[in-house]
Order: sequence, then C-alpha cells, then structure tokens
Amino acid sequence: MATLLVDKRDQLFVLNEMLHIEELCRHPKFKEVSGFEMVLTEAHRFARSVFLPTIEPGDREGCAFDPKTASVKLPECFQSAYEKFKEGGWLAMCDSREVGGDGFPMSIGTAVAEIFYAAGFYIFGAAELCHAGAKVLELFGTDDQKALYMTRLYSGEWMGTMCLTEPDAGSDVGAIQSTATPNADGTYRLTGTKIFISAGEHDLTPNIIHMVLARVEGDSPGTRGLSLFIVPKYLSDDNGNLGERNDVVCTGIERKMGLHGFPTCTIAFGDKGHCTAYLLGERGKGIMEMFHMMNEQRLLVGVQGLSYTSAAFLHAVEYARNRKQGSSVYAARSEAEEQVTIVTHPDIKRMLLTMKAYAEGGRALAYYIGWCIDHAGVTDGQERERWHGLVGLLTPVLKAYLTDNAWQMTGLAIQCAGGNGYCSDYPFERLARDCKVAAIYEGANGIQAIDLLFRKLLADKFVHFSELMKQIDQTIIVAGSNSSLESCANAVKDIKDKLEQVVTHLIALAEAKNMPSLYAKAAPLLETIGDVILGWMHLWQLTIAYPRLKELDGEETEPETLCKKKDGAFYYGKVACARFYIETLLKRTDGKISELRSDADPVVYMFDKSFSG
Repeated sequence: MATLLVDKRDQLFVLNEMLHIEELCRHPKFKEVSGFEMVLTEAHRFARSVFLPTIEPGDREGCAFDPKTASVKLPECFQSAYEKFKEGGWLAMCDSREVGGDGFPMSIGTAVAEIFYAAGFYIFGAAELCHAGAKVLELFGTDDQKALYMTRLYSGEWMGTMCLTEPDAGSDVGAIQSTATPNADGTYRLTGTKIFISAGEHDLTPNIIHMVLARVEGDSPGTRGLSLFIVPKYLSDDNGNLGERNDVVCTGIERKMGLHGFPTCTIAFGDKGHCTAYLLGERGKGIMEMFHMMNEQRLLVGVQGLSYTSAAFLHAVEYARNRKQGSSVYAARSEAEEQVTIVTHPDIKRMLLTMKAYAEGGRALAYYIGWCIDHAGVTDGQERERWHGLVGLLTPVLKAYLTDNAWQMTGLAIQCAGGNGYCSDYPFERLARDCKVAAIYEGANGIQAIDLLFRKLLADKFVHFSELMKQIDQTIIVAGSNSSLESCANAVKDIKDKLEQVVTHLIALAEAKNMPSLYAKAAPLLETIGDVILGWMHLWQLTIAYPRLKELDGEETEPETLCKKKDGAFYYGKVACARFYIETLLKRTDGKISELRSDADPVVYMFDKSFSG
C-alpha cells in the first residue's frame, strides 16, 4: 500500500468509476484543466514528503505562547512546509483563473483536501481559513478590498481567521457583544473579545486578516444586527506594505486534548481603543456573509473527519497485517499451533471492515457533494437550484455524520492495535485526540442536526429531500436488475422507505407544534439519514464493483486466486465491504428508526434536578 493516509486506488474508483469525472470535465468551464490523476499523485507525494514530517513535532512540541510579546511560535519545521505549500499554489486550485486559481473541479479539490488533512491538518487547516476569507471577499468585497486582501489570502501570502465565538456567545451567535463604532473616515473602531479562534496568532505569515462578526452601535439585537468586518493584525497601505500594528492582541492559547500544533487563541480587539476595522459588504448582513465562510468550512470539516477515519483505518490494516498473535480459526488454512497475523482473526476483520465501510462510504459521499457543487457551476435555472439544494441538504450530514464517525472509528483502530494502540509509539491515540474537536467545529453536531431538520427539511418542505430519495431509487432499480445484487437493493429500499415514513411522522409533530420532541429527535434523525445515505453509496459502488469482479472472475471462484489478478483484490474488497455495510451495519438503523417513530418522550420530560442525586 503506497500510503497510510488515503487509499488512492479508492479515490480513483470514486472519481472515475462512480462519478465519471471525465464527462464533467468536457464542459467548457473545465476545458483548460487536465491531468487529474497526476494532480492526485503529486498531492500524495507532497503530503508524504512535506506535510507528514510536521505531524510528530507538531503534536510533541505544540505551540508556544509568549505573554510578553502576545505572540505564538509554531514548530520550526512548519515554516518551510508552509512555504512549499504556498509556492505550489494548492490553496486556490479550484478557484477561477480571474482570482489567481487553477479552475479545477471541486470534486478533485475535495480529494486533495482529504489527502492534505490526513497528512498535515496543523498547516492545511490553518491555510483553508485563508481560502474562506478570500472567498467571502471575492463575493462581497469592494474592488480595493479584493486587491489588497483577497489576492494575498488566495495566494497564502497572508493568512486569515473567522472570529465568531465569544465567552457568552457560542452556538447562540446572536448574543455577540463585540461592538463597532463608525469613524469619520468610513472605518470603524472595534471592541470585543473572541475565543476559540483557530490560527488566530502565529508566525507563519507577516500579516493575519481577521473576519470579525460585530454589531454596529445602535443596530438591532440578535443575528439581524450583526455586520462583518475586516480587521488586519497589521495595517497596510494600498500596496500591502505593512505599517503599524493594529489594536489586536492574542491574550492566550488553549491547552487542548489534541491538535497541539494548531493554535486556538483568545483575541482581544480594541483594548486600547484603537482597533481599526473595515466593513465588508452591507451593514447588518454579516451573518449571511459569514455563512458563506461557515458552509465552506463545514464541508471541509466533514472531509477532515473523513481523513482521520481513513488514516486510522489504513494504519490499523498495516498493524494487523504485521502483528502475530494466536493461531488461525480457519483449520484448513493453517496448522492449529502456528501463530498467525491478527488480520486473519474474525473479530479483527469485523473491526477493519467497519472502518473500511465508513471510510469508503464517507469518501463517496464527500466527493459526491463536490461533484454536486461542480454541476451547480455548469448549469443554470432549475437545474442549478436542484444541485445547490442537494449540497445544502447534505452539508450538515457530511459535517456531523463523518466527524461523529471519526471519533468512533479512531477508537476502533485503537482497539485493533490493543495496548499498542493506546501508546504514543503508534499514531492511533493522536488521531483520536486530534479528531474529536471536528464534531465541535463550525457549529457543534447538535446544531448541524437542528439545521438539517428545521431549515433543510421542514422549511424546504422536503423538496430536496425528495430529490435525494429519487436518486437513491434510481440506484436501487439498477442494483435490483442484477439478481446477485437484488437482496442488497431490497435492503436499501426497505430502510429508505422506513426513513420516508419517519419523515411523515416528523411532519405530523411539526403540524402539532410539538417542538420539544422535534428538537430531541434532530440528532438521531441526522444519524439515521447518514446511515441510509451510506447504504446508497455502498449500493451504488456495488453496482460497479460487482460486474468488474465478475469480468475478472472467469471460471475462478477461489477468492485467494482471484485476488492475485490485477485489481482482483480491490474489487473483491469493494464488494465485500458494500455487502457488509448493507447486510450488517445498516440493519442497526432499524432500531434508530423505531426510536424516531416512538411517541415516548423521556428526553423532553426529564428535569435538570433528576440527572443526579
């Protein structure tokens, strides 16, 4: 296996055999870009040779905060790695050439992001915040703001942040207290404190551009009164020459469970009364503008979760292939007393197949969403709205489902490796520590579930949910036409039909104004929808991999012989994994559906004083 980060062969399967990326790339929008497999090859090489060596020192050394200078120093090796990343032009690879990008499809960019997250979140995670800031400037900035800030963020010359959270305003963004006062010259004087600011202070770039949500004095309370401001660490002239330090100070960094090489900062704006801020877009439209950054980051955080699952799975496979322990339970394959590698033991296989199912199903979902974004970019009218609607519906699912699964799958990888999995000699425990925060980033997963239920389903009147169900139905029809896949097709159809019945039940709750019950069922609903979508992804893959396997099969029925043929082991694994998910893991979703359809409401009627004595 070429890498223990991301399975490139599976990436190519999803892009080429599932999504047929070459058909999309015939569109004039993508006519000037080519060589997608070469891009993935180079991304893997770069990740292994440049990003991966930063992980261990990043975790071991961490970030150093100097209270005297209010500065944060990152591990020394980060500097050259970031410079090489910047020189490679990776950051804007999917953006238009008009803003300095390369114009690659988002589905390709998603595949590259998975590789880079798996190898170097400390640097890549910080860099992606540059991209989010540049994109919101591209959409809402003035020409002068684009020339000064957007170009430098897209190139990585300067870095950026998103500043929302405050000590008393976490998920309740409308409670933000940061205030902006208009100055006579059109700028604003900003005051306030933001917490949990990713990459809020560091020494990778000479300037950091903060995108800050604040309320102009006198504007209405809640989210409707918020505006978005550009707040540079250093003020500059129109040519980007740095001048005086703005009144922006890092007052400390968090001591965290994981992501030790990634600074999480508290930032004080305007403690001395001289923080200069520039309005971005329209006054009072800040939350709408910030949502462009947040939705981009939510998709990326989902890919981040996927990358942890992928790396944990591949490391677990490698460990299990080399660790010898116990004798084989397959009497025909081995002498009873001979010690075998643990990958042959059924319980280890069960855990590895579970990780494989969530890694490869999650990869298919992530790349599919990128593919939907690509189609929205090459269509118009109702067709474009259809693709945009699918992206909006699936965004909270990708973010929450893949990050929740990352925590479970990294734990399963630790279990595979036994005591060694719990020790820092192996990467398993770091992957578990690093992945957990992804379920909290960009709106905790409970918030994603509420967004899914109330905005993406109920407020949308289930229009795009129905479109999703139609797409699943199409795959079921294709799979059902093959007698060897009929049972899997029926299993996915059965669980999909039950999900639609659950939706009818939730509509009834909404019509009855039973809001507490709806809120209580939001997270279980998102998990259930995620299960069903992964069932669809695996069935879709099965309709491709099974015929490919049969083409290789010929007269051969012995798996061991078949797997020696070119791509034989790969397609055999795809078929086995898809069947395992549909015929085993997806069966558990029946219980979740029963939970959602139940009228019992112990969650709703539980009192706070009853949680403990």
